Amino acid sequence: MYTRWINPRKLDELVFKLRKNNIFTSRHSYSYRLLYNDKMIAGIHVYPGYKEVVLRIYMSNIEYAEPVLELIENIIREIFPDYKLNIHYIKPLIKE
Repeated sequence: MYTRWINPRKLDELVFKLRKNNIFTSRHSYSYRLLYNDKMIAGIHVYPGYKEVVLRIYMSNIEYAEPVLELIENIIREIFPDYKLNIHYIKPLIKE
């Protein structure tokens, strides 16, 4: 058995494509943070060992995320075509 990994250039490609579409993206290892209109809208976590990508949508800023969700999903599927995409909607823990 071996450890799966993804070439960092492939991981950076996701950053560049999202930024090209005005979604500011930062990456640390296999995790990403996405900002749109200066609001944190989502997180992406890539699990190469499971061939899975998890897109976590933050419900506290859902009104900012909705216009670009389909675009984000399409870009993820384009870059990681063999990976399963799971989408989770995360509710805020603190009541406003």
